Amino acid sequence: MVIIPNPQTPPELSQPSLPQAVRFFSPKQKKILIISSVIFLAILVLSSAVFYFWLTSFKKSLIDFNISGPTQVSSGEAGTYIVSYWNNTNQILQNSTLVLRYPQDAVVGDNKVIQNIDLGSIGVGGGGKQEIIIAFIGPDKSIQKLEAILSYKPQNTSSAFKNEASKEVAINGSALSIDFKTPETALPNVKSVYVIHYKNNTDKIFQNVSIEATYPNEFNFVSSDQTPAKNNNTWNLGDLNPSEEGDITVLGILRNAQNANFELAIGIVKNNRFYKFSQNSSQINLTALPLKMDISVNGQSNLAVNPGDYLQFKIHYENSAGIALSDVILKAKLDGLMYDFSSLKTSGYFNGVDNTITWNAGNLIDFKSLSPNSSGDVEFQINVKPQYIIRTFRDKNFLLQVSAVIETPTVPSSLAIKSLSVVSDLAIKVNTKAELKTKGYYFDSIIKNSGPLPPKVNQTTTYTIHWQITNYSNNINNTIVKSVLPEGVNWLNKKAGAGAATLEYNDRTGELTWNVGEVTAGTGALLDPYEVVFQVGLMPAANKVNMVVPILGESTLTGNDTFTGNDILVTAPALKTDLPDDPGVGILKSHVQP
Repeated sequence: MVIIPNPQTPPELSQPSLPQAVRFFSPKQKKILIISSVIFLAILVLSSAVFYFWLTSFKKSLIDFNISGPTQVSSGEAGTYIVSYWNNTNQILQNSTLVLRYPQDAVVGDNKVIQNIDLGSIGVGGGGKQEIIIAFIGPDKSIQKLEAILSYKPQNTSSAFKNEASKEVAINGSALSIDFKTPETALPNVKSVYVIHYKNNTDKIFQNVSIEATYPNEFNFVSSDQTPAKNNNTWNLGDLNPSEEGDITVLGILRNAQNANFELAIGIVKNNRFYKFSQNSSQINLTALPLKMDISVNGQSNLAVNPGDYLQFKIHYENSAGIALSDVILKAKLDGLMYDFSSLKTSGYFNGVDNTITWNAGNLIDFKSLSPNSSGDVEFQINVKPQYIIRTFRDKNFLLQVSAVIETPTVPSSLAIKSLSVVSDLAIKVNTKAELKTKGYYFDSIIKNSGPLPPKVNQTTTYTIHWQITNYSNNINNTIVKSVLPEGVNWLNKKAGAGAATLEYNDRTGELTWNVGEVTAGTGALLDPYEVVFQVGLMPAANKVNMVVPILGESTLTGNDTFTGNDILVTAPALKTDLPDDPGVGILKSHVQP
């Protein structure tokens, strides 16, 4: 049977392979196809790289880092600030550290200006908040700044990054305030009342509140109604309750100053540091003094004296008030261990209990009514004790003081005071006394000697010499002792004693120099004398036969009294072979033998 194909049914063809299909493209079509394929592959690779970079890239701006808190505070008042950090990137932040920088005078918990906080790793979408309690301190209207730095290393990068944030805070007033109330009329050399007013301006309790005052050089503190903690210018108030206020009354004397400036500060003490919340400055101008007084001794206003000296004191007074001053009283109080009160001579009344001399109308008729523009003097004489009073190490730097006060109930109408009182004082420094002793021995326990005794011509005899320093009442610095070895005496370079290390010999000049340095008060009085011991050798020449010859020339000690500032010069006589301090020698063994 023969099957005839249907002319309407197309014949089945097999699917050609790609190489077969390509054979049907023209050369131009083949080129286009190849180029298109390359471009497609390039786009695919680039898209993949961009996508990967997008997945792995780090955007610093996605870190949310800021400081929130009050923008205005009172100086010293604590405020709470929040440093927040959030990781909105697609990477973990490793080795994260938060650094906080505070203003220099800010009060923070650990008293550090820079604080480092280790945050470890901050995960994707993670973060946190750091609460800071800080009290900014500064002048009113000043700007303080809190700074924060967040440093970290993104997980998929090799570089470290940091974000910074800051918060500016304006100071508006002070949590603690202080004011200084001065007298309406301030007179030089007159006791006046000054009032320090303080207040807590907040509804919070402040602990360890303290006040510090800085006085002008011409101001003498006398007393205050609250006992100062130290130096007569610091008061510890303890805890100050909300809105609590109070006064400290100070009695003081301002001496002949123009435009005297007082400075006050209030704050808290924390970790042994005083934080000044507020400061105040007050200037005082003095009015003319209607009653004047000054003191001199031996015709001088500044003097250093020695034990046994005679002192002639004169107190000069003058009424320049323009009116008569009635019932005037002048008192002079003498204070000092070195006063010899048994030698006192005065026309005033002397009270031996408090060592005060008083002049009034009973012994000075002019004081009944001191005429306008009149003046006068009162005098007294007293000696310095001949010997220092040294019992303990505190007995040093002796002062002889005179504190005088002249007063009257009569007050010029221009002065808003109840009575007129003027003070003056004088302090006399007592010089120290230094002694230098030169002692020589043949029979000595420290350095043994040898050679003929008495000494013989052209033979060497050795001697031991002791230099001893005594110093009584004040320290001496820059102390140097010098002497020269005489003809026929040699330096043997043997030395001992506390000062041996600083004793030097110059063989070219024959000079001995002992660089002592400082000699403390009480050396030789409460302590042993300061000493150096050394040995010399004597070889006498033939022309010295039957003579007592020197083995050390005259010695000199120089230095400076650190208390009085005066120079010191002390000498010790030459030392000879008769050795008066060695009982084993004497005059019989001192003459040179042939």
